[in-house]
Amino acid sequence: MVIALRSLSASRTINIFTPIKASHTALLHNIPSTMITRPLFVTLSSLCLAAATSFTKPHPNSKLRLRQVLVVHRHGDRTPITPMKDEDYWHQTLPQPHVLDGIAKGTKLIRPPEGGPKKHGAVGRGPFGQLTMMGLLQMVSLGERLKEELEHYSHHETDNDGDEHHPFVNCGRLFTPEQPLHPSRVRVMSTDFPRTVQSVQALLTGLFPEEEDIKSPIEIDLQHTNTYFIPDPQPRQYKQQLALESHLARRPHLEEREMKLRQLADRVTEALDDHLGEGAKGVSFGIGEEKEDADNNDSSIAATTKTKTARQKPLAWAQLAEILVCLHSRELLPPTLSENDVQAVSDHVAWRWFENLRHPVLAKSAMWKFASRLVENMERKARENHPLYDGSSSSTEMEIVREYEEESIEEPWLCIYSAHDSTLIGLLCVLQLEQPAEWPEYGSAFKAELIREEGDDAVLRHWVRFSLNGQVLRSTWLLDENDQPATMVPLDGLADMIHAEHALFEDEGTEEGLKYSWKDGLLKEH
Repeated sequence: MVIALRSLSASRTINIFTPIKASHTALLHNIPSTMITRPLFVTLSSLCLAAATSFTKPHPNSKLRLRQVLVVHRHGDRTPITPMKDEDYWHQTLPQPHVLDGIAKGTKLIRPPEGGPKKHGAVGRGPFGQLTMMGLLQMVSLGERLKEELEHYSHHETDNDGDEHHPFVNCGRLFTPEQPLHPSRVRVMSTDFPRTVQSVQALLTGLFPEEEDIKSPIEIDLQHTNTYFIPDPQPRQYKQQLALESHLARRPHLEEREMKLRQLADRVTEALDDHLGEGAKGVSFGIGEEKEDADNNDSSIAATTKTKTARQKPLAWAQLAEILVCLHSRELLPPTLSENDVQAVSDHVAWRWFENLRHPVLAKSAMWKFASRLVENMERKARENHPLYDGSSSSTEMEIVREYEEESIEEPWLCIYSAHDSTLIGLLCVLQLEQPAEWPEYGSAFKAELIREEGDDAVLRHWVRFSLNGQVLRSTWLLDENDQPATMVPLDGLADMIHAEHALFEDEGTEEGLKYSWKDGLLKEH
């Protein structure tokens, strides 16, 4: 196996994001530990373990049962985060208070005892950065769709072919009449932004349309989620992350592309200038674009931002994109801007985010905590029937496990996380999944499905399948027998990949050129 060394400007990246082929597994299994090169700061031993125990698909004669579904969704349609002049217009797009009270009924917000988090620059103020009525309806619709996708209405175990070889039990649905969708089987978490909280409340309204289904309030856990659900928390999880973002943003190929697009940024900023409200130039958020000295909690920042110098500097790309998308969807673009301008700015922002977050050190720094918790959720669910892992259990023992699962509600069957587009992008990068053709739109839903492989009388293995808005996303770190990215990955191999180490070197030198490293859940600047 070859560990790729990818040269990007003056940085040398030791990249563990190298796909593991099915044909490598036997070879890697026999590598002596004395041959593992430690100075690379890459844990080849854990990679070998993942590869040696990994197969790229379940056994043809086994059945597959959906055991848990994790849904990470983007909030619904919102108003611009950046303040605009016509506040009255944007106020009119928001849900009425009685509508918000209606979707909040049957839910309970859980915040830490010490109070809410420091306000993030992307929260918005007044009517800005808020969920619109259109966005609320989008999320109710998403909840209804999830209910339809997850429920199996037959009282008999039936199979269908998940693909040409592997039949799914219960047509690949999670809930059945005997094990129904119920609030007690659902865990909900959200960032502590009004738009994400209201979005998941609207989703739950669609998921549980009958009020009598909710005997006690569904808890929405907001505790410390702003610190790790998004790749750009304020402040960052690690103080070195902003410096790492700046380092990556200065790579020549990024600077060259942004220089070519500077005229576009200037022209769009100038066209928007008369539409911007007080404080627009002080908004700061986004990977590689956040002002290190910005005070995002100071509402008085607005008065000093409209200086001549500020006018001459274009808005950050993330700001330009979010303003244009909101204006374009409502046919409010300035006359000098076109749909092509909106697309050009949006395309560049998407490229920029992926180009930075695809770097393994930044991906782990930004999203490892959230991704590792998702994997841990699935591992706990898989361990509910741990005694049967050895493949030697009888059919009677399998029946005992099924009865236990029917009664046990300790581990949730469905986990819902209400978050942002940046959350979805960060997860795609840290989980090494294929890049979707389009940026995740409002109300997009990312799924991680825990699938149990069963033989005649034993649980054989657990697999994970990922999708975005119904499109399966293949895992680029594991290749099948045809050297194509795998559509399902083994849970144990996924866990090993998530905890692998990475390093970024300055120049093409030796260990003395080490710039940043990721190891044991920590980012270090050297």
